[in-house]
Amino acid sequence: MTFLLCNALSRTRCLILLLAVLLNLSAMSEANAVDFQIKGQWLVGFGLNEGIGYPYLVNKIRDNSGKHAARTNDTFAASQRVRLWLDANASESLFGTVHFEIGDQNWGNNAQGAALGADSSNVIELKHAYLDWQVPNANLRTRMGIQPITFPNKAGGSAIMDADSAAVVASYRFNDNAALTAMWLRPINDNFVGRGISGTNSNYLDNIDLFALTLPLEIDGFEIIPWAMYGILGKNALEGYNSITGPYSRYDNPDQPNWWSADGVLNHTLNGVYPGFNVQRTGNTGNGYGNMFFAGLPLGITTLDPWNIEFDINYGYVEGMGRFDVMKRNNPAEITRGGTERQGWLAKAQVEYKTN
Repeated sequence: MTFLLCNALSRTRCLILLLAVLLNLSAMSEANAVDFQIKGQWLVGFGLNEGIGYPYLVNKIRDNSGKHAARTNDTFAASQRVRLWLDANASESLFGTVHFEIGDQNWGNNAQGAALGADSSNVIELKHAYLDWQVPNANLRTRMGIQPITFPNKAGGSAIMDADSAAVVASYRFNDNAALTAMWLRPINDNFVGRGISGTNSNYLDNIDLFALTLPLEIDGFEIIPWAMYGILGKNALEGYNSITGPYSRYDNPDQPNWWSADGVLNHTLNGVYPGFNVQRTGNTGNGYGNMFFAGLPLGITTLDPWNIEFDINYGYVEGMGRFDVMKRNNPAEITRGGTERQGWLAKAQVEYKTN
């Protein structure tokens, strides 16, 4: 079309028309452009350690086998870690973030890609991958994806959750003093490999879903953030999560009781004993899902400047999903029965005074 118009118009008018077309194309390109920003963190460390695997500052020990060196591992270590953030800004209301971590890499460790040749994909980790979106002409923001989740707290960090998780978070600010945040988290799912050689019921009833509300309020020198969270725990959710299977695990013998610990995070040894927690053979449960409930009331008082006073009160409950054997005083001859139900309160406080 431009070529035909140039034949019909004078050369000057043709140049003006071409310039207008180029300007329009440039404006469209800028409107759809995505601004990418990359930032990172490189850490390299060297250290000496006196105390892991042997007594502090002791060279020789004597036991039933005689006198021998006390040290059982290296005292010197060199390691590194790299973190990279990639931010993609499409507009003021839409942007995304991807966060990679390479390491930790102990120098000389082949599995970590730090030995001669330095080729390994085991050390590249995805930390965060999420989208942020703000509803146009509204105070509503959403974040979807794998993201850092820290529950409201005041005195010394969160005792409930401070970790990365897949989640959808929506926040709405009513005014300068009040806001509301709702979130759905799926921290665990599809890790259960099933029972027996055929893997029966693989990925079945193995999810944990959490639903939470927080209500931050700021009133005349007081900041209070009441929050509550309800969750469901699948009976197979903690089987296969962060686990080590061996010849005695229930996966190889479906008739064996559940070998996993009460909270499911601890690795088991080949004989089914959990070091330090004395938990053995968690039994089955007839419940498909168990209920979970957590709540908190962080409170900060700044009106008494130069004093700063902070409180945290938390409550948590997890429904029992089976019973287990537990040793008394680390004695295998004294076995009692324990339950996986967990509940309790936590309170902490912090008081600060500004000296200048």
